Amino acid sequence: MSSHGIGDIIINMNMFAQDPIRGVSLNAKKIVIVDDYEESCKLLADILGSSYDCSYTSDSLRALELINDKRPDLILLDYKMPGIMGVDVCRLLREGAATKNIPIIFVSGAATIDERIKAFETGADDFISKPFHVKELILRIKARLSEKESAEVSEMIAANLRMDLSSRQVFVDNEEVSLTPKQFDILKMLLASKNRLVTRQKCLIEIWGDAEVTSRNVDSQINYLKRKIANFQGKIVAVPSKGYRLDVQETE
Repeated sequence: MSSHGIGDIIINMNMFAQDPIRGVSLNAKKIVIVDDYEESCKLLADILGSSYDCSYTSDSLRALELINDKRPDLILLDYKMPGIMGVDVCRLLREGAATKNIPIIFVSGAATIDERIKAFETGADDFISKPFHVKELILRIKARLSEKESAEVSEMIAANLRMDLSSRQVFVDNEEVSLTPKQFDILKMLLASKNRLVTRQKCLIEIWGDAEVTSRNVDSQINYLKRKIANFQGKIVAVPSKGYRLDVQETE
C-alpha cells in the first residue's frame, strides 16, 4: 500500500481545515490504527484524535503487541502489508480470548472482491476502500462502536413492540412480524434513536454500505416496514428532505 499518496487515501479534508486541536476525554474510546504507510497512520490519527484515543503502528509485526497492550475499543487495519497480512492479523485477533470481540474495520486501497470476501471470512466487521470520505469513515466507526456497546443487550422495547436482537425476531402485541434483514436493521436503528432524527444518509452508509443504492431504497423499505408494524403504538414519521424519526410516547 505504500505506493499510495495521501491524496489517494482520504478525500474531503476541508471539514477539518479550521478545526482546532481539542483535548481527548479521559473516557474516550481507544482506536488502534495499523497501516504500513506511516503517513496514513498519522493522518488517520490526526482526523480521529479529537474524539478518540488513537495509537498506531506501521509495523505489522508489532500490531498484535500494540493491540494487546492498548486493548482498544476498535481497530483500523490495512489489508496489504509486508510481514503479516492484515487478514492474518485479523485471524489471530479472532482466536485470542481478549481480542476476539474487538470490532475490526479494514481500510485498504485497490482491494479485489475476493480480498474483501476473505477479510469478512476471517472476522472483519467492515471494509472501507480508499479513497474514502472522512464523514463516511467516522459514521462507520460510530456504528461499529455502537454495535459493540449494545452487543450484550438482548432485546429492545418500545410501547407494544419488542425486538429480540439475538434471534432477530420482532413482535407487536406479542405477535411476530416477519421482516426482511434490511427492514429489521432499519427498525433497530430507528428504535435505538427513538424520538430523534435518523438521516437517509446514515441508513445508506450503515445498512447498505458500499452497495450502489439511493435514498429511494430507504424510503421504499420504510414504507414496507410501516405497513408491517401497523399495530405498533408509535409512529415512523418522515422528516422532509432529512430522513425519519420513530416517535414513541414514553410511559411512566
